[in-house]
Amino acid sequence: MEREVGIYFYKNIFGQNKYIATSTVNGGQGVDMILSQSVKGFNKKVPKLNLGTYLLIDGIIFKL
Repeated sequence: MEREVGIYFYKNIFGQNKYIATSTVNGGQGVDMILSQSVKGFNKKVPKLNLGTYLLIDGIIFKL
């Protein structure tokens, strides 16, 4: 099975992408697992003035 990489990031108030974590998965079930993870841990690393937290998997961006 192909390995896919998930990258968690947020956009700051200047519109720049700031990366906070990465994850690798094998197969669709792994993608479901990282999408269902609580984003509270990531949001602790993100300043309050941001334009949202996102997850990029294989060229597809998911807003968390």
